[in-house]
Amino acid sequence: MIVTEISQQGDSFMSNVNKENKEFKFIKEQVIPKKRKKLRKWLLPFLMTIFMAIIFGLVAALTFCIAEPKLYKLLHKDETNPFVIPPQSSNANRSGNEDDPGNSDIIDNPIDNDDPNSEIDETSEDPGESNNDGQAVENSDPNDNKLLGQSDQNMVNLAEPADIEDYISMYRDVKELSDEVNKSILTVSSIIDGKDWFGNPIEKRIYTVGVVLKHSGSKLMLLVSLDRIKDASSIKLEINENTSIDAVLHDYESELNLAIISVNTIDIPTKLMKEISVAKLGESYTLSVGSPAIALGSPNGYPSSIDVGIITSKGSLVSITDNELELFNTNMVFNKESDGILVNLKGEIIGIITRTLKNDLNKELSTAIGISKVRTYIDSMIEQTPRTYCGVVAENLTKAAMIEHNVTRGVYVYEVKKDSPAFNGGLMSGDIILNVGDRFISNMNNFYNVISEYTPGEQAVFKIKRTSGTTDKEMEIKLVLGEKIQ
Repeated sequence: MIVTEISQQGDSFMSNVNKENKEFKFIKEQVIPKKRKKLRKWLLPFLMTIFMAIIFGLVAALTFCIAEPKLYKLLHKDETNPFVIPPQSSNANRSGNEDDPGNSDIIDNPIDNDDPNSEIDETSEDPGESNNDGQAVENSDPNDNKLLGQSDQNMVNLAEPADIEDYISMYRDVKELSDEVNKSILTVSSIIDGKDWFGNPIEKRIYTVGVVLKHSGSKLMLLVSLDRIKDASSIKLEINENTSIDAVLHDYESELNLAIISVNTIDIPTKLMKEISVAKLGESYTLSVGSPAIALGSPNGYPSSIDVGIITSKGSLVSITDNELELFNTNMVFNKESDGILVNLKGEIIGIITRTLKNDLNKELSTAIGISKVRTYIDSMIEQTPRTYCGVVAENLTKAAMIEHNVTRGVYVYEVKKDSPAFNGGLMSGDIILNVGDRFISNMNNFYNVISEYTPGEQAVFKIKRTSGTTDKEMEIKLVLGEKIQ
């Protein structure tokens, strides 16, 4: 009982104590990290990262500076610098050239192009070469090329006002080109027998020019005007005032007024033979109005004369037997004695001066035959191959004529030569030739090429549309093509 009471009293005491110290806590503590230690924890790795980045950048930059020039040279060793560093003063160049005889050999190369406005800058691959000022020009550093934007298509065009020296230089270039082409042009004379007013026999000597078109080893073939040598009792190749060589008529085309004469090379002095060259034939299809041209041979009637001009018009057509030729006109002054050729700025023949193939529109104009459409005639004359002959004079159909006659192609015949294969086969004026064999005919040049594939004596079937009757009607006729007799 006593124990129980003591226990109860103890519990009562502790209960009272707990009530008095209800808000009391024996240990109340919170650990808060210092801000200084937290900042140090993140700052040290950050500074280390920046330091390593700086070290890496310096090493990379140093490596690039050392390796880049060598790598550039290795990758671009075959490329040249397309840029030109111009001289500081063009006047200084000219005065320097006049004072220094060593610079007299330095001239501008002529631009070998049909377009006179094109400019070409030339550079030197040799770092030891010098410019017009006589100062050494070193090849630019690869880094400089990089800054300039190295490219094969990049060019520096420097506009500079022309002066009298440029004008003289231009004509000097024309003369140099003419001198080179003139190696293919020789003087030819023909002697024509006649009688004076009193009936006494006389000899008349006519001079013209011949263009060397082939050197076969034993013979030279020269192109001349037919009317200058056709009636001649003798033809001569003039070497100098006292020496001439016999030439013979090889072949000719009367409608073109062209002929080929031949000369034995064994008769030509060796010194002269070394200076003779064969002319280069160009093409005339791409010529345009305004293109420059040089007339050589005898453009004003005198052998070895020269004229310079431009093409003023083209597209004029003239019909001949079985074909049609293209003419073009120039602003140069030709006359009834003119002979020779027209060349472009590459020295290639683009036309042949004509005095006979003119229509009413170009009687007073300086006219030339485009070389492209007469090359086949020239080759045939040189090789003396038979020319297939039909015997029609025709022209290309206009769009209005095609609509009128309900056709889409063909050539219109307006003349049939008497006793020709066409005449004997039944072709008539007013017929439209549509086909020859299985070949369509679209224009006169096409017609000439098609009949040239036949050999003289071969039969051809012509599909035509006859328009001379009351109604148009298609029909086929057969005719035997012949050989053209001059």
